[in-house]
Amino acid sequence: MPPKFKNSDRVLQYLFGRGIDYQLIQECVADGTIYESADYHNAVFIGKDESGTPKYAALRSTLGSTFKQDASGSDKRYSFRLLAKKPASTVHLFEAAIDLLSYAIYLKCEGKHYKAENLLSLSGVYQPKKEAKDSKIPVALTTFLSVNPQIKTIVLHLDNDKVGRLCTATLKELLQKDYKIVDDPPSAGKNFNDFLLSYLKIARPKPKRERSDVR
Repeated sequence: MPPKFKNSDRVLQYLFGRGIDYQLIQECVADGTIYESADYHNAVFIGKDESGTPKYAALRSTLGSTFKQDASGSDKRYSFRLLAKKPASTVHLFEAAIDLLSYAIYLKCEGKHYKAENLLSLSGVYQPKKEAKDSKIPVALTTFLSVNPQIKTIVLHLDNDKVGRLCTATLKELLQKDYKIVDDPPSAGKNFNDFLLSYLKIARPKPKRERSDVR
């Protein structure tokens, strides 16, 4: 895991600028699923196994660049997630951690309880094969479903682009025999963070270009 900085102030500012409220950010910081790295001040999103042991870390720049990657040795079976406080029969899927957090805030703004939902990220873009039947279900999802047999419905909140729509179609074909599949992409923008910023009337920050050797 990337070493931790003494505080998470830049992560708080970054996520707040992307529409995520302080309460949710501080909850995640308190339980160790979000922190600020000491080296480049990246936001680090942690995925834990069933025992609460960190197994996965996604890094994202807080300094305005487009930098993002998984930490070396990350186990994609345990991606970043927010799990329901009580057993729930539905899981909501997102490509990235910030889209997951954005949906949680949207639910909160609509007077709903995100803590009543299972929210699971897929550790980035899922790449299906040319033929759906040759594709595999993302390992983060298969792992989650294997330990949560009560799940009956899977809601797909993947991106509104060519890859996202292809992923949605592929997952629907692979999963519809065993689960109820709901396709619910963001109604505005490319992803759920775009949608949240539009919903909250916040201008999206423009990313800075970064040299490939900076990291």
